[in-house]
Amino acid sequence: MRQDRAGEVDDPQARGSQAPVVQRFSLEWQRIVGIIETETLVGRPPGGAPCDIGINCVPGTPAPWVATSGYVAVNLGNGDVAFEVKGLVVGGDPSFANMGTTSVVKRVKATLVCNDTTPGIPELVDTPSVPLSARGNASFSGHVSLPWSCIAEPEDIVFLIRIAKVSEPSFNFPLLDRWNAFGAIRIITNGGQ
Repeated sequence: MRQDRAGEVDDPQARGSQAPVVQRFSLEWQRIVGIIETETLVGRPPGGAPCDIGINCVPGTPAPWVATSGYVAVNLGNGDVAFEVKGLVVGGDPSFANMGTTSVVKRVKATLVCNDTTPGIPELVDTPSVPLSARGNASFSGHVSLPWSCIAEPEDIVFLIRIAKVSEPSFNFPLLDRWNAFGAIRIITNGGQ
């Protein structure tokens, strides 16, 4: 497979003996929204097979979260990823102590769940983690290595924000690596058309 910085992708294995296929897809999510339905599982292997958490599926947090704004941009040709979220805080807490705060969450990371629908097997692509401020703000701009399932099926990609670090080790099990927000209003642009 050949990739260049202009966002062009040519995968000789995928095209076989046909003429070269060139794609210039980019994705954008116009909003970032907190998890509403707690413990929701994103990414499922076909046929109802059990998933490997953190490998091909991601569970949601045990409490709802909200976000005031955010955006995501992904260039599938070169792996550039940028996101910014603002106001990402706990939206519900039975004790009310953590409501409207980031609670014990100190760092987050973005995850692209590629090939999220049947018949394929989902693949997770993570960014490095970034700090989550006390106001619930976080941003990232950098590069990730994308598997072919991301490049070939941009309509099957889900964007998540996941908890990467907490301040109290006793919260590692219930929170670490769970998703607490997702990209909404996805726009796919094919620059090759």
